[in-house]
This record gives sequence, structure tokens and C-alpha cells, in this order.
Amino acid sequence: MLTFGLFKMKISKRTLYSLLRTRCSFKKLLAVSLLLGSLLLFVSVEVGTNAPWVGGRATRNLQPLNPLENVEAGRPTSVTCRKVLLVTYGRSGSTFTSAVIQQDPRVFYTFEPLYNLIRSHLGPEHGEKHVFARASQQAMENFNQISVDLVEMFLTCGFESLTVSDIKNYQLRNSKDSRMLWACVQKPKVPQSPAQIVDCFLRARRTCLSHPIKMVKTIRFRGTAARQILSRHDDLKVLYLIRDPRGTLSSQARVFRTFKWEGVGNYSADYCQVFREDLAIMGELLETYPDRVKILRYETLAASPLKVSEEVYTFLGLSFTSQVKAFIYNRTMAGHKPNHAYGTLRSNSTEAAYSWRSKISLQAAQAIDGNCKDIYEALGYVAVSTEAELKDTDHSLLKPVLFRGHQL
Repeated sequence: MLTFGLFKMKISKRTLYSLLRTRCSFKKLLAVSLLLGSLLLFVSVEVGTNAPWVGGRATRNLQPLNPLENVEAGRPTSVTCRKVLLVTYGRSGSTFTSAVIQQDPRVFYTFEPLYNLIRSHLGPEHGEKHVFARASQQAMENFNQISVDLVEMFLTCGFESLTVSDIKNYQLRNSKDSRMLWACVQKPKVPQSPAQIVDCFLRARRTCLSHPIKMVKTIRFRGTAARQILSRHDDLKVLYLIRDPRGTLSSQARVFRTFKWEGVGNYSADYCQVFREDLAIMGELLETYPDRVKILRYETLAASPLKVSEEVYTFLGLSFTSQVKAFIYNRTMAGHKPNHAYGTLRSNSTEAAYSWRSKISLQAAQAIDGNCKDIYEALGYVAVSTEAELKDTDHSLLKPVLFRGHQL
């Protein structure tokens, strides 16, 4: 009957596969899914069953896609929907910070949705180096606008507007929530039919909508884009995570291999120019939206993980439960051996935050100090004058500071 229905509707398998192969948005896929749903319903009626078919399984009740739909046992349904955007730079502690926030089971978390976008619009070198200073103004304006639109799609579960290229971003694998969407368009060992792919896409969307809190973490979102997206979503909160540039760049050089140490002067000049521009805008947003924007120093979080994590949870309106506390303790203070560079396990979070001090040379540290001096003054970081100041961890490179009236 299904074959007959497809024939009567003049939709062939070849047409379906053609739609799925294109770089068109998933709006077309959604249209196909609605068509298939109608056909499957038609089939169920024709064969005399009382239950419509969804994804090849009979069910008695078709529930609407409700943002507060309780599809997982124990998940609250009375929480007001809201959005969280974590903005930072590569190797600044965002993986750990995101892991802490994810401990609230109501959060649907998307990892780095802009990974493919930055390469296609600004070039591979920007995607690899995570620095935008050398991009043209027009290119940056275009990228900022498109990045806002793309992040919005993930914050609102608007997956029907995504392209196949957006979904083929392998970084989405790094979250159990966004991984299901990425898996929809990959080539499994057993080839999937168009109907199976559409069903996968719809299940991902339903799961997203069932979580009242949507969160996106990105190291590729500029301050100007943050300003725009905040003005468009009253229920959005932005967490701007910062780290000592010396720690960030030392880790980038080791893990990303974005530059060689002999070029640290030029690279840090570009990096701190981006940092400087974003910080100025984030400062303005902090004053405009004091209840919706928070600037968090990674070093402050590392020094007092339980206290600061509770502050972050309060800011985001999350539930700081005993399970969350246990997770943070086990990841930061229990003495477990670190798992890997991208992991969240730390034997001592404070030591991990400052491990760069034993790896960087005094010459490199001072080159970064010179390019980022105004940022240090604004955020409470301390420059070094001698090898002893750099290597002696009893000598603090962080001081309390008020930024736009807020304690960091």
C-alpha cells in the first residue's frame, strides 16, 4: 500500500533521495516527513488498524511537539523555557564549565555549532586559529549575521531550517544531545532509507523540545553577535567565560598547534585585539542586561569550583543539587588523574588552571603581557617581570577586581 500511495502521490524513491542529498534546508526534509506521515496514516487506515504508525511502530496517541513535553521519566514539566549561550575562546575552560551546567537534566546542550560555518565564510585558517582579527569587515559582518541565525536555530530547536552541511559538523558529536542530530546524516554501517533519516531528524527535534532549557557553547561567537541575539531573545542568558591570555595561548599552541612560539608576538596581538573588542561590548551588555549577562573568570571557577558553580547555577536559574555538587567535587578536588586534553577530569582544578606557568618561557609570557596589558588591568591579571614570578605558583598572577561594578 505504501508503494501504491507513493505512486499515486507521484513521489518516487529517487525524488526522496535527491532531496536528502542536496544542501537545501531541512524545511524540505520536514515537508517530506509530513508527506510520509500522511501516507503512513493513510496506510494504517486502509489496513483497518486503529493505531497510526510512527517510525514503523504502532502507537495509540500521537502527542504534539510541546516545548514542555515530558518524554523522559522524572523530567520537570513546569519550568519556564529559557536559553543559555556560553561564549568564550578556544582552550579557556569551556568544556569543564559546560559539563558543570549540563548536570541539570533539563538542559539540551549543543557543542560548537559554528565549526563548519567559520570555515565556509571566513576560510580554514580562521577555523583552525580561532582568531578573527585579519578577516575583512564585510566578511565579519556576514559571518556574525549568519552565526546569530544558526545559533538561534539550535536554541529554539528550529532544526527544519538547518542545512545538511550544518548537521555534518562533527563537533556536534561532543554532546550526547546534539550527537543524535549529527548521526541523522552520517553514513551508518547499514544504509538508512530516506524515511529513517527523516524519522531520526524528527526524534532529535522532539527530544530538544522536551528540554525546557536549551544551551549552546561556542568559541566562535563575537561580541557584536552577542549584542544582536540578546536583543532578540528576552529569555536568553549569556555567560562570557574568560581566561588569562597566557594560559589560553599556551594551551592553544600545545593542543590546537595554532602557532609556533617564535610567532607568539604577532599571534597574541591578533588574539588580544579580538579579546579587547569583545570585552568592550560584553562590558556594555553587562550594564544593559545585568540579570542576563555574566562574565566569569576561569581561574576564579578553578579556585572555588563549588562556590562559583553555585553562583553560575543561581544566575542561570538551575537546580544546584547534591548530584551536581558530587560531580564537581569528583572532577576538581578528588585527586583523580586527568583523562586527556579535552577532558573534564582534574586532580586539582587550581593546579590545572595554572599548569601553563611551567610550560611557557619568560620571553613568550612577556610578549603576551605587552600585547594584552589593558586587558590584564581590566580583568585582574598580573604581568611578570622575572622567571621567579612566572614559575613560582605561590606568586599569584590574579587579583580581585571590579569590572563595570561587578566582582570577577
